Amino acid sequence: MTHLIYSRHWPRIAQGLVFLIALGYAGCVIAVAEWLDDIADPFVRYAVSFVAVQCGILAVLVLALIASKHVRIRFEWLRASRIRKLEEMLIDSRKDGDIVRASRKWPREFLTVVENAVAALKGSAKLRVVELLEASAPYGKLLRQTEDRDPGRAIYAICLLGQLDNADARAAVESGLGHRTEAVRQAARKAILQGSDLAAQRALLDGVARMPAYQRLIMLHFAPADSALLPGFIADALRSGDEERILVALELVLTQQRLFAAAAPDSLARSTSLEVRIRFFRALPFLDLEGDVVKVLQVGLNDADWRVRAMAARACGHFRPAVLVERLLEMCRTSANPPEASHAARALAVMGGEGWLRLQSMAHSDSGLARHIATEAVERHLLGGVA
Repeated sequence: MTHLIYSRHWPRIAQGLVFLIALGYAGCVIAVAEWLDDIADPFVRYAVSFVAVQCGILAVLVLALIASKHVRIRFEWLRASRIRKLEEMLIDSRKDGDIVRASRKWPREFLTVVENAVAALKGSAKLRVVELLEASAPYGKLLRQTEDRDPGRAIYAICLLGQLDNADARAAVESGLGHRTEAVRQAARKAILQGSDLAAQRALLDGVARMPAYQRLIMLHFAPADSALLPGFIADALRSGDEERILVALELVLTQQRLFAAAAPDSLARSTSLEVRIRFFRALPFLDLEGDVVKVLQVGLNDADWRVRAMAARACGHFRPAVLVERLLEMCRTSANPPEASHAARALAVMGGEGWLRLQSMAHSDSGLARHIATEAVERHLLGGVA
């Protein structure tokens, strides 16, 4: 049935089924009309035949719905009782053999119990459940199911196997990367990134730069924040000279929003790529910069593009370099781009000292856009806003 649903010939199959249903319906109407030969008027006879066939079809559908509902309720009740029985057996370690034998009889219920247990348990209790799964009859089928043509089945197998830490499960999950459905491939990437195979994770991260933008964004969110792999990957990418890899590394830093012990070369502040420079200054507070941070911020504040200057001013609010107060004040007064001036004003607000006093003076003495932006930054800071 699965092969039929996901067959590439399905459009023709559907057209054929529609034709057969229409042919059968027309045949029923004609047959009933012939049976009603005591009605002389052919228009009336075929109208009555049409209504009779329609009523018959509706009656059959209602009966079928009632019967299917009854069967479904009965099936769900039996399945729930089997799940409860398996859960009771799982509590008693002396019944491991009984559970393995029951897995042959009730494979779907067994996998449901195992999935819930693996997600809820830790340590030796989880290890026991995993060993039961590996010894069960459905395990071999589960390994092959990652390549199933039905995306739902493949995703289910990948999500369950992704929680296991053995060579067979990892190989099965990696085979999902070649599935023809993107949702399955995405599930396989998530399982690999959240697993323990560092080599597979690194290979996956190295290939992120070749993915479309939306896939790349999803992948970066899948990466676990506590992975020991990320600092090395970020450091290598930032030094690679490959614009796409550098952008991926910076996006990963911005997604994680935490400090990485990854050395970032200060040459990125002078990159020929505008996108690299923008993201570099956005991510600067979370990087271990090589070189003098004040000089790097000076480069950013004097960049030709206002978006880079705005992100550099935002970074000043984190590092608070007193020597850049005059440049930030100049940006507040002269910038024609409100976001740039606003970031400079907020940086001055959190820096305190002379910068904070000069910003308050600007809010009272200047006019136009500069006064408005300075006033907003002062009010935001006094009310406890974030710079």
